[in-house]
Amino acid sequence: MAAFARAWRREIAFLVASPWDLGVVVVGPLLLLVVMGWLFLAGSPRHLPVALVDADHSTLSRQLARDLDASGAIRLAAEPADLPSAFALARQGKVWAVVYVPKNADRDALSGVGATIVVYDNASYYSLGALAARGVAEAIGGLSGQIAPRLQRIHNLPQARFTPPAVQATVLFNPGLSYEWFLEALIQPGVLHLMMSCAIVVTIGREFRDATFKTWIAAPREVAPALLGKLAPYVLVFTAWNLAGTAWLCGFRGWGVHGSLLLLTAGQFLMYAAYAALAAFVTVLIKDIPTALSAAAIYGGPAITFSDATLPTLTAPLFTRVLSNLLPFTSYVRLQMEQMFMGSPGADSLRWLTVLALFCAVLFPAACLLLRKPPKAAE
Repeated sequence: MAAFARAWRREIAFLVASPWDLGVVVVGPLLLLVVMGWLFLAGSPRHLPVALVDADHSTLSRQLARDLDASGAIRLAAEPADLPSAFALARQGKVWAVVYVPKNADRDALSGVGATIVVYDNASYYSLGALAARGVAEAIGGLSGQIAPRLQRIHNLPQARFTPPAVQATVLFNPGLSYEWFLEALIQPGVLHLMMSCAIVVTIGREFRDATFKTWIAAPREVAPALLGKLAPYVLVFTAWNLAGTAWLCGFRGWGVHGSLLLLTAGQFLMYAAYAALAAFVTVLIKDIPTALSAAAIYGGPAITFSDATLPTLTAPLFTRVLSNLLPFTSYVRLQMEQMFMGSPGADSLRWLTVLALFCAVLFPAACLLLRKPPKAAE
């Protein structure tokens, strides 16, 4: 305990005396939370621009134009004369989807043959294109209900003959498709753990650079408590920042934690502890701050991409799936999805806590093992 307390006090004193390092721990996370909160304050994208190519010039196509413009998710930004002109607007980023009404669409719909309205969405911007296509689909769905009365009048048939099967699609766990809730909750820990890893690389790396290893660890038996005392302030501070971000999203902004706040908090703590141990292991192994920072960027930077939250890794190549599961962030994101968003039973998320604890149980002793052999300059 004496070695732990000494290392703890020494690290706190270093942070207080070093404005730049203290800024990484205090000012950096604060700026991140403020900027992320401001960027995603609007929630979901609204009034995404779309183009309508009307080759029919009919009652149906004119009604569709009105429905598209009345939608909250999209707005009718252009009505070019042909598809090449519409695709040019898409390439310029002026519209996110193109709606094409072919010639005789109104006639085919009223004759019972069935009309096809084609939607081209910009899949190179996957999220925006998908949201625009969803808004168009909702507008077209509303149009179908307006055609039925005209069919009844023309064919003089009862309404039951023209009642189409109803399809109700309900979005679970994020019904408003809020970018604020989904992306901000994902980016906060994704960037914070990388900031913490960089801070730990520097604080351990300077012991080798400045030849102060013996001051930090006086004897081999003190390796574990001394390393724990050095890492603990960073783990606790960054966990606290993440909890502050959670309080902003789930408390002040009203999104709520739909599962166990205790499990979510434990997951955040273990995630930061795992990355702290990983950063320590890499730094002790490399013993060079610039190279260790590069390594931290390599394993921490892709965490969001390979976490299975934005792009699925379920059917990805074996290497991608293995890499995803070797990142502590992946296990934390799965726990966060279950407890913050889905309201899953706590027992279902204990496996992710176990995985995070295993990361700590493997990486921390590995770092301690390397530290038991001091650098030559310290011998």
